[in-house]
Amino acid sequence: MKINNTHIDKLTKTMERINSPLYFYDLDYLVEHLSYLDKNKDPSIKLWYACKANPMSAILKVFRNLNFGIDIASKGELDQALRSGIEPENLIATGPAKSFDYFKDLLRNEVNTIVLESINQAYWLNEAAILLNKNPKVLLRVQLSWEKGSSVLGGNDITPFGIGPQEWIKLDRSRCTNLNFIGFHVFQWGNILSLKDLKEIWATIIKEISQLSNDIKIPIEVLDLGGGIGIPYEPGQNNLDFKDINRILVDLKTKYKVETIWLELGRYAVGSAGHYLAKVIDRKHVRGRELLILEGGINHICRPALTNQSFPCELYRNSNANNITFHIHGPLCTALDYLGNFELPADSNIGDWICFHQAGAYGFTEAMPFFLCHNLPAEVIMYNQAIMTPRTGKTSADWMI
Repeated sequence: MKINNTHIDKLTKTMERINSPLYFYDLDYLVEHLSYLDKNKDPSIKLWYACKANPMSAILKVFRNLNFGIDIASKGELDQALRSGIEPENLIATGPAKSFDYFKDLLRNEVNTIVLESINQAYWLNEAAILLNKNPKVLLRVQLSWEKGSSVLGGNDITPFGIGPQEWIKLDRSRCTNLNFIGFHVFQWGNILSLKDLKEIWATIIKEISQLSNDIKIPIEVLDLGGGIGIPYEPGQNNLDFKDINRILVDLKTKYKVETIWLELGRYAVGSAGHYLAKVIDRKHVRGRELLILEGGINHICRPALTNQSFPCELYRNSNANNITFHIHGPLCTALDYLGNFELPADSNIGDWICFHQAGAYGFTEAMPFFLCHNLPAEVIMYNQAIMTPRTGKTSADWMI
């Protein structure tokens, strides 16, 4: 999604004032988008927001106000969610690395829904629950094998996420006396843009989990399918309508008699609400290529280097010039700092701003901000038609010791 034209004047004035690379989050659009999801979901489907996609407090508060649950995967995300006013009963704790001490932190903070990723975790959580007189609800995370290839979340690769069905069968339930088993969690595919692929993946999961449920005598009150619903980054790709996603889930739930399905949405929830903007600081011609060097790169927006997939990009101002191909790089002293090649107006030049869309998820908090001591980006939000700057750009003097 591009920046709403009604916001351009206010945003431009803010950019001139702070004079820093920045993330811009349109929270008015986010409210509209999330309301559409909520309106078009079946009552038996619960939506969670994956905090890792963007843990900014202003964004978490939008999800809080619209009654979404929040998926946390670290002590830091737990603290951030609580500081943002999320009630503990609206939190689910995921993530492959949970220690006995972390389980105690979760239970002391009244977090009562926890995903277990190993047999050790089951026994540690039970010990913590006995110590603190708690009875948490738990889901077992299952890592399945696939004929398909790998993905950022594993696919058929072996990952630290959960364990296989045959390993879960070895769980000693006599050592889990204080745990309330409510179901299973399976999530191995990310950024899927095909309804056919989603239906096939989810159907395979339900079939295999139904067999595991019978084998270990844990009913499927809840099946957590994680996230994985994609957003378009490439030309010609289209958004998935949640009405169609909901229809697939209801059909599968009815066919396989699953009581409740949970989704943990990340990029699909917040990705299209965010944009990253950085100024051109140099233009040059190198061996037949036109290069633009930006003030910010993978130190602010690292996903292109991690996934080899760029964010959609355009020149921030209007231009009547014909488009040519530009290769865009950031300021770091490494060839990894490459944001992609794009068709932009031929008069794009020093002092212009370049805007990357679909950057509301896996943006700044996924980056490598401290390398080379460049400035940190500002964060700007639009909410109720008012523009605010919760964080201005920061220099290395703000964090170096």
